[in-house]
Amino acid sequence: MPVRAELGKLASLPGLRWTASLTWAATALLAFAAHRAVPAEDPVLTALRWTQVGFLILGVLAATQEYEAGGQIRATLLAAPRRNRLAAAKAIAVAVASVVMAAPIVLAPPAPLRPSWAAYLVGVTLIGVAAGLLFRNALAATTVLLTTYLVACPLLRSYAPASSPWLPDTALLEPSRGAAAATLWPLALLTVAALAFRRRNA
Repeated sequence: MPVRAELGKLASLPGLRWTASLTWAATALLAFAAHRAVPAEDPVLTALRWTQVGFLILGVLAATQEYEAGGQIRATLLAAPRRNRLAAAKAIAVAVASVVMAAPIVLAPPAPLRPSWAAYLVGVTLIGVAAGLLFRNALAATTVLLTTYLVACPLLRSYAPASSPWLPDTALLEPSRGAAAATLWPLALLTVAALAFRRRNA
């Protein structure tokens, strides 16, 4: 089954294990620092504003690793020529991996809204997958995503507050305002990425 094969590939990638480990460690350290600085705020939520980057990178690496030197994507397409099915299998496998990666964060000591964080982090990871499939290059996809999440979104939120409900990162800060965008952005980008994956040469 394509999903099982994709899960096996993800489990064998050292880069993804390092990404998960560093994301957990960074979240713990930043949460500790945030708790010491502003005890009244949820420290994990404060940390995730930055460490959600790990989930973006997870998605990018999962989507681009077969385009690296060696061109494993060609062998994959020979074994699974139905590209729509393959793209869906990749997305499902990465969604499962993102749930595993999010679990230690979401299941930390109880705090409000954490169930919604899991859904948000899965969506962030799928946006990384879409960017990876579109750019087929980890550095290019990561640069675009980091610029979007860490620079463009905060600037838009500051200078054009009315845009906030439609920004992809608002759901982490204001779940009631950003839930629709957090759903629509991954779906839209995955649709575009799947179409590109189907039409382009390997």
